Amino acid sequence: MANEEVSDFPALSNLSPRMKEQLRISKTQLHGTSIHMTQNGLDERPLPRTLDEALRPSSRAIVVTEAIRPFRVCDVNRAWEDLCGYSYLESKGKSLGDLLKGPETDPLAVTTMVNRLLHGEDATIVLTNYTKSGRKFRNRLQVGPLFNDQGEVTNYVGVLQEVSM
Repeated sequence: MANEEVSDFPALSNLSPRMKEQLRISKTQLHGTSIHMTQNGLDERPLPRTLDEALRPSSRAIVVTEAIRPFRVCDVNRAWEDLCGYSYLESKGKSLGDLLKGPETDPLAVTTMVNRLLHGEDATIVLTNYTKSGRKFRNRLQVGPLFNDQGEVTNYVGVLQEVSM
């Protein structure tokens, strides 16, 4: 498989352009796939820093948003879709608050996280969110800015990891 192009696979010929690009990137650039788990079972891999890194296929639930309020969703991966219950098409263009916020989502924690992002800093918080079906879940959310080649913030990335309630 490593020496053939994605389009050479009949089973893959019906993939969307977005999925083909993600597959191409994973074939040519994916590295550092080892999982770094702490003793408490949390994934401690660093956040992606570029849009290309954020869009690589990953087992981590990843969401990419605009860098301006209201931080609308630009992209999500399959792991995020599986965790949150929304498809890429359902989530694109919507704010994460509209999708995941519920009665037990802590607005102060969200405000603190956003303020850190707006100051160019990463943030890690634990939030109670809700899936499309209304299931409540706690997640450790790591967020940070994504940068272009000039070092400018282009988007924000979030990595969600469900934790025990």
